[in-house]
Amino acid sequence: MKLLLVDDDKDVLNSLEILLSSENTIHIIGKAENGKDALDSISKAAPDIVLMDIRMPVMGGIEATAIIKERWPAIKIIMLTTFKDFRHIHQALHAGALGYLLKTDDLVKQIETIKAVYNGHAILSNEVLASLTGQNNDDTLSERENSVVELIAHGYQNKEIAKRLFIGEGTVRNVISNILDKLYLRDRTQIAIYYWQTKEK
Repeated sequence: MKLLLVDDDKDVLNSLEILLSSENTIHIIGKAENGKDALDSISKAAPDIVLMDIRMPVMGGIEATAIIKERWPAIKIIMLTTFKDFRHIHQALHAGALGYLLKTDDLVKQIETIKAVYNGHAILSNEVLASLTGQNNDDTLSERENSVVELIAHGYQNKEIAKRLFIGEGTVRNVISNILDKLYLRDRTQIAIYYWQTKEK
C-alpha cells in the first residue's frame, strides 16, 4: 500500500518513515509538513492512505482531510495526533477520516490500523474510543435517537425504522439529522461505526 505522511514536525516524519518502512507491505511515497503540501503531494502521486496530523501551520489536518475526501474520495485517511478530546475526534470523523490514532500508540497498533483502514475498516485508538464513550456533555443521545442508531447499525432503512418505532419517515430523517449533529458524524455509515465500536467497548 502507498502511504503519505503529513506532520509539521520533521523529526516525527523521519521517525515514522523509518519505523513504518520496516513493514514490507507499506511503501512511503512522500512526506508533507502541512495540509496544503499534502494536497500538492497527492496530486502528483496518489497514495492509498494518508497518515495525517491535526494541528499544522498553513492548513490543518481536519481541513485537509475534508478537501482530500471531496477531491479524491477513494483515498483513506488516518489521523495520527496528540489530541484525544471529543471535539477533535468528531471533527476528524465528520471530515472523512476512517482511523484515529494517538502518537503514543505503539508501532504494532499503528501498523495494524493502517492495514485495517486500507482494507476498508474504521479503527479508533482505545484511548480515543474511551473519550467518545466516556464523554459527559449536552450531546448525549435521547432514547429515541439511540434506538435509531441501533437500527441503522443493523442495516434498517428509514421506512423500516419508521414502522418499527411507529413514527413517520420525516421524523426518522429529523432524528438522524440530530444524531449527525450531536455526534459530529457525516453519514449513516459513521453512525453504524459509532454504534458497533461503543457497543464493543
